[in-house]
Amino acid sequence: MVFLSKVEQAFTIPGRGCVIVPVALTDTTVHNGDALELRSPSGTILEARILGIELIKQRSGPCRVGFLLSNEVMKEDAPPETEIWLSESK
Repeated sequence: MVFLSKVEQAFTIPGRGCVIVPVALTDTTVHNGDALELRSPSGTILEARILGIELIKQRSGPCRVGFLLSNEVMKEDAPPETEIWLSESK
């Protein structure tokens, strides 16, 4: 397991699913299909897969990276401060 970051925000893209935006990433490389473990501040642990790596352009500021997650994850499952752990990489 490798710690990647904490969740800054999570949102839903209609028809696609939940996207989590990390605060900042470590130097670890991630790929589509990688398994993640989301550890919420309340102690809940949820397993998910990265279905897509998205570039998010804000109205002002730099582009950010977001992870589109497998369908069983809802934005409520990843509140801010949730830890993102990489459990396996292809």
